[in-house]
Amino acid sequence: MQKTNFVMDVIRDQPFDCFIFQGNIDIHAEKSLKEIPELVENTTVKLDFSQVGRINSMGIALLLRCFKHVKMEKKAEIVLTGLTTMHTMLFKKI
Repeated sequence: MQKTNFVMDVIRDQPFDCFIFQGNIDIHAEKSLKEIPELVENTTVKLDFSQVGRINSMGIALLLRCFKHVKMEKKAEIVLTGLTTMHTMLFKKI
């Protein structure tokens, strides 16, 4: 069964801050995604999507806003990992 609630874990592993996402990325992920920029401590941020189910249009908007804040405020590089074929297609359209 696929997990629908969004959960985010943070692992600090020099030189990365790794954020592991679980569940669907939609409006319910907003609070967690808004917290990411203030949690960033390293110059590379790895976002792990390997346990993510669905990402809807609101989820894409929230992720893009998060990416912008991480790049602008923390001057950090963002690395996306664990993307499914469908997730990759979503990001390619942006």
